[in-house]
Amino acid sequence: MSLSLRRLLVSAALPALLACPAQAQSYECVMDAARIISLSARTPGVLEEVLVTKGQRVAKGEVIARTDGSMERAALKILETRAASTATIDQQTARLAFGKAQLERAEQLAKQNAQSVVKVEELQYEVALATSQLRQAEADRDSALAEAARAQIAIENTNIRAPVAGVITEVSLSAGEYATADRHVAVLAQTDPIHVDAFLPAEDFPKVSAGLTVTIQPELPAGTNLSGKILSVDPLFDAASRTFGIRVALPNADNAIIGGQRCTLTLGG
Repeated sequence: MSLSLRRLLVSAALPALLACPAQAQSYECVMDAARIISLSARTPGVLEEVLVTKGQRVAKGEVIARTDGSMERAALKILETRAASTATIDQQTARLAFGKAQLERAEQLAKQNAQSVVKVEELQYEVALATSQLRQAEADRDSALAEAARAQIAIENTNIRAPVAGVITEVSLSAGEYATADRHVAVLAQTDPIHVDAFLPAEDFPKVSAGLTVTIQPELPAGTNLSGKILSVDPLFDAASRTFGIRVALPNADNAIIGGQRCTLTLGG
């Protein structure tokens, strides 16, 4: 929460507390999105398309924009073609089989003193060399497969996805503009859960703890009572105002709770 909002809450809450000591367990609060996320491209590039508009709700993992991936797609096609070929492996496999057959015949002839030992040793060397070359061919294909997988990741990185479900609150760039890590494409507000922040006087610190049930009354819809549990309690006081903050998380899967509004928080269910 920003310092300006913190001061606004404190200035609004303290006069009410001083004027109404009998209602000391009710406090001003603010309801807002759990997170505000600036969505940027993983790799810089020209935006190919932007798929969302302001106010649109998006699901977790949904593509909201993508940068130009023509180079990455071309590279993937080359690497997939290379990885799919088994010609070198087949060639080395056949060569090794032929060498082993020759060696086996030479060893049988050598036992009958019809083949020199030198020839047998030459064939043993050929078999060892063919075995090594086959292993290298297999390693090269594994490397090609890994390169193709990396190219696939590069293509995926051209997609800008929503990390959580929420609502688009701002679209900053359009197709054709250059996106970087410093120039976000859009802003996403996570509306499930809704965070409720309030500031309580220091003397109430012993009364609250994480897990304590509270009642929230938002401005809209009027007359609504929401029950929630304290998510966290600030471990330090604000020295200037002698207050401390608490946060409540309200589930909002159906988006029924409207964020960005003021509310009243009462300790107890």
